[in-house]
Amino acid sequence: MKQNTNRFLEIWVGEFSRAVEVFAAEPPAAVYAEIEASGRAQVEAQLAGYLWWQGTVGSEENFVLWVGAEPACWSALGNGVDKGNDAKQTYLEMVEQATQGAAAAVSSGFATPLRCRDGSVGALTSLETLELAEIKITFRNAALPPVILAIEPAAANALEEQGPAGKRQSAEAPGAELPGTALNAAPNLALNSAPNSASKSPMLDRLMDLQLPVSVLLGRAVLSVREVLKICPGSVIELDRQIEDHVEVVVHGTVVARGEIVSVRGNYGVRIKEVISRQDRIALKDAA
Repeated sequence: MKQNTNRFLEIWVGEFSRAVEVFAAEPPAAVYAEIEASGRAQVEAQLAGYLWWQGTVGSEENFVLWVGAEPACWSALGNGVDKGNDAKQTYLEMVEQATQGAAAAVSSGFATPLRCRDGSVGALTSLETLELAEIKITFRNAALPPVILAIEPAAANALEEQGPAGKRQSAEAPGAELPGTALNAAPNLALNSAPNSASKSPMLDRLMDLQLPVSVLLGRAVLSVREVLKICPGSVIELDRQIEDHVEVVVHGTVVARGEIVSVRGNYGVRIKEVISRQDRIALKDAA
């Protein structure tokens, strides 16, 4: 497996661990390892027993990522949120959130950032052309069946860094665990989950705990004074957005991201689908 592909999968594992923690309020212990040729036959024999999620990632070039999990794995992770929820849907949201986050993280500095299109559940019938890795997970003191990652060889080309930012080399240290993990397995690959993980300046360190007001904008409407005075319980105000449109995440009056409304442990949340670039944020603020 090529270095660019390894780096993406390593970052994906870190994002998946964070997604589980966001939903379940408790991080899993996760160890990532490439599946060698000798282990492919065992996975191939169990293909039909996995729940497979398929997502397409890329910009100018695309590749397909498959994520597979046995029922004992996805149900444990999904039920870790709330016993009354749809465990399968919760697990799939974790997977999609991890893929979105990994695409954004790994392409930091790219001339054309990577995007993850909405994934879907499908049937994977053959591993013949795919490269494989597995995540061994311990969640709430229970060892779960591993999550299988299957990725097209085309990922290596799509993940090549573009533009003047140059070729950044991820620091790999075989045998290292993923951040925050405690499960030992070999061989393991180090996770560089933060592409810009250089030491922070003292000023940035002081700013890291600064709290910012975050608002979610569902839409806008312009009403006359007469219409406002007529508002009463049961009134409906039509907004300037369609049902399928993304909502805007606003910090101090500036749009920083767009996403879709989701339910997290009985509360509303926003799953980020698009992060606005710094230049676009400045342009939106100036136009406000």
